Amino acid sequence: MENDIYHSEINLGRKALGGIGRSVTVLCSSSIKADTPYYQQGVETGYALALAGYSVITGGGPGLMEAANKGTQDGGGKSVGVCMRFPGIFIQNEYIDPQYNITLTNMAARKQLFWDISTAFVALPGGYGTLDEVTECMTLMQMSIIKRRPIILQDAEFWKPLMTWLRDTLKTQYKVIKDDDLSYVHLSSSPAETVEIIKKSI
Repeated sequence: MENDIYHSEINLGRKALGGIGRSVTVLCSSSIKADTPYYQQGVETGYALALAGYSVITGGGPGLMEAANKGTQDGGGKSVGVCMRFPGIFIQNEYIDPQYNITLTNMAARKQLFWDISTAFVALPGGYGTLDEVTECMTLMQMSIIKRRPIILQDAEFWKPLMTWLRDTLKTQYKVIKDDDLSYVHLSSSPAETVEIIKKSI
């Protein structure tokens, strides 16, 4: 039954998003509020990506997902939300284009759509959910299960400790990853830098 739902929702998403063109999935927190500089960074990120010609995909929720969708609409881009309906919980933001508003119930299907459709991935500050998505994306690329594309960790102050751990501890000290495993992971300090990294990497 669960497998049937997964395949059904994958097909639904692929059909709905088949015409969005070049797209960037923004992985980020649902908890960060609108009165913070991080929220404004999310708006600016969506706006910059839209001006550069990319559709922007988020998980469709509140927080920084809302910010990225809002910025995308402000920039005239295609604003996509792949929303999750959990038992008793369903919150989506108001800045998703109606034709690209997709609601799923299977988390694996949601992630698979991110991996299938995106030209690149941008990670803004977030918690466990964001870390889960970022590291799964890294792992799938390392194993060549999905095509290698740029993963941009935007907000260098937030993400630099993770990059230091990946490089100094995992790669250099323990040698459990290789140089090539970090070749597609980039740190960025601004939306403009993020757009430039994507342009140079694909």
